[in-house]
Amino acid sequence: MKLLLVGYLHSEGGVKNHTLWLGRGLAARGHDVTVATPGPIGTEPYDLPEESDIRVVNVARIGQILRGYPTGTPEAFDCAVVVGTGWKSMLGPLLNRRIGKRVFFEVMSGARNGRIDPRMLVHRGYDVVVGQGRPVEALFRQSFGWAGPSVTIPALSDPLELVADLTLQPKPAPAPGILKACYFGRLAPHKGLGWLIERWDTVGQDIASLDIWGSGPQDVELRAMIAARGLVDRIRLLGRFPGGADYAALLQTYDLEVLPTYGAEGAPLVLLEAMACGVPFVANGMGGIADYDNLDCRVTSGALAEFVPALRTLADALYAGEIDHKRLQRHYLEHFSYKALCDRWEAFLLDLVGETRV
Repeated sequence: MKLLLVGYLHSEGGVKNHTLWLGRGLAARGHDVTVATPGPIGTEPYDLPEESDIRVVNVARIGQILRGYPTGTPEAFDCAVVVGTGWKSMLGPLLNRRIGKRVFFEVMSGARNGRIDPRMLVHRGYDVVVGQGRPVEALFRQSFGWAGPSVTIPALSDPLELVADLTLQPKPAPAPGILKACYFGRLAPHKGLGWLIERWDTVGQDIASLDIWGSGPQDVELRAMIAARGLVDRIRLLGRFPGGADYAALLQTYDLEVLPTYGAEGAPLVLLEAMACGVPFVANGMGGIADYDNLDCRVTSGALAEFVPALRTLADALYAGEIDHKRLQRHYLEHFSYKALCDRWEAFLLDLVGETRV
């Protein structure tokens, strides 16, 4: 296949990770892959990755977009897969009439943002919608009135199994009250960290320490909350976290990961990365998070009132030695690993364009 992947590459995040790793995976299987990214926003630098097996094209000028992705003289592609919600991302492939099939990959929650939303362009020439999770797919169909074909395929996370030794060492059951917890992600109100801190009198009965990794607009507010409650020795904001093998090693120092989000969610990739490292999590089941549920983690129905009780049941299971870290890692490898998801994406795209795997 000759493929065009469209995703924003000028900053870090799930869209960049998924787009690049999918491109690399499909190229390694013999497919011709071009990745196009809208130009940087504002003063962002042109920091595009240098790739040996895929072509990366920056589409910065409006003239390039109006003539169709990825260049001023549009190439023919068997299929284009668009990741993201911007006008530039979605419009360019529509204007290139030499693209056989167009796929929109919804990695947000599936909810519509007001009357004018660039995702409405799916009705102007996209063939299939892919949702990152089953609830995401269903909400997108409802919110945007999509009556065409759709399917659920997860996004690719940082494939830690390719860059780190994830062999799990025997881990004794922790004693009650000494659990070491972590959070990885954006510091924003809807992620629920402030809500969790406000309930620390209850949460802290099981969690001895919480390390919060990431950055975002709520940083100052969270620091003030922690200080006002005298929790600076138990809750730490540690800023940006590493990637690759260092990230895997860091994850494996924790007993569990928490995600008390209550806002719009797709399916956070940090939970896949925790599974890859055999680290159980408790998460509020917003968006596609429900698809990540398994025997060794706890996912609520999406009601935040269930979060602390779910945390307690996971803590009790850890104390009793009932959490099987190797089983959790096997669940990831079977359903969400780099190989498993490249297999699913390749099979889907080949079927869509009418080709068979050689």
